[in-house]
Amino acid sequence: MKAGRHNNRTYPTAGTENVEGKNTVLLRYIRDKVNQLLQIMGTKPLREEELNDESLIAIDPIGIIAESFEQVLEHLKESNRQLQLARDYLQAVFDTAGVGISIIDRDMRIIKCNEKQKELLANGIALIEGKHCYEVYCGMDSPSLMCPAIETLETGRAVMLKEVTKKGRVFQIATSPLKDKSGDIIGVVEVNMDITEKKRAEDAMCQSEKLAAVGQLAAGIAHELNNPLGNILGYAKLLLMDENPSEPQRERVKVIVEQAKKGSGIIKSLLEFSHQKMPVFEKISINTCIEQALQSLHGETEGINIEISTRLGDVPHIMADPKQMEQVVYNILLNAVQSMEGRGGTVEVSSESANGSVEVTIKDDGPGIHREHLCRIFEPFFTTKPVGKGTGLGLSICSEILKKHGSNIRVESEKGKGAKFYFRLKDGIPDV
Repeated sequence: MKAGRHNNRTYPTAGTENVEGKNTVLLRYIRDKVNQLLQIMGTKPLREEELNDESLIAIDPIGIIAESFEQVLEHLKESNRQLQLARDYLQAVFDTAGVGISIIDRDMRIIKCNEKQKELLANGIALIEGKHCYEVYCGMDSPSLMCPAIETLETGRAVMLKEVTKKGRVFQIATSPLKDKSGDIIGVVEVNMDITEKKRAEDAMCQSEKLAAVGQLAAGIAHELNNPLGNILGYAKLLLMDENPSEPQRERVKVIVEQAKKGSGIIKSLLEFSHQKMPVFEKISINTCIEQALQSLHGETEGINIEISTRLGDVPHIMADPKQMEQVVYNILLNAVQSMEGRGGTVEVSSESANGSVEVTIKDDGPGIHREHLCRIFEPFFTTKPVGKGTGLGLSICSEILKKHGSNIRVESEKGKGAKFYFRLKDGIPDV
């Protein structure tokens, strides 16, 4: 609609008024929104008189806002970069820690665990997160009654277990509550420290102290008994030299001699156990030691149905004590022969080269060893033989001799399927 004239004056039409009203509303809207943005950016809002075209162009609030947004964006980018660096640093510490760390929720599901935890208790399991911790770490269908994570969830306190066996290893476990901003417990942080080697060292030290005490006791007993037994044996031999003993008397004296010799043998074993000498190393042939041990054993196998065979390989000479190596082979062979006494059987002794070392194996087809006895057969005085048939020191002495040679004796056996003893010796003097 066009404006009309009347008495030389111009009057706004309805269309003009409508446009001006819309402009006013639009200007107010622009001012309000610009002021909202300026307030958000921390800038002083525009006044009423600053809202005309000239002032808006001069002040350029949109430009100010755009520049502020650019600064904010740069700040956010830098903050994100710093956060990413901190996250990467914490992740590196989490993954390279020398202990296993797990974060577990209230349902006992694994939220996250580090690489050490996977290595210790989840090796070979592809997907760990989301699974129950007792399934992955303990191989159980439900949590243990002694589970420290459950105690922490229930009490809100940190819990420490000094020795827990999982998957054949010994761990020290500590659990702490994981809380949200309001202080509510949302899970547990569990730390697993592998103390298997430490435990073995402590057990070995304890065993060494026990052996030292037993050795001192054995030495004292042996010395106290040695002289009386020597006198008994001497007088018994004199009685046998008598020209006129009756046959029953002679038989009784023979029993005295036999039992006195057996007692002397026990005392000799006690003295060997309590006064074990350090090996005198020299270049030797282990095959020669085996052959000499077999010759010494010849008297023990006479009259019994036991066959001993050898399979000696072309093995290199090694640094070892020949007398002690002969004693090791003899004791193991004697143990095998005695286990088959009364039933017969076969024993095989073999030697072979193995990666620059020499391995000696002695196996028999005797009655074998109970599984529960395998971990104890090298303990002093432990024996499964009847009373009077053994002292339980032979294998213990073998174990100690081989340790001084930087080796260990190993055994494989099942009840009714014989036994296999073997050890490996490297060339050179070990640092033990």
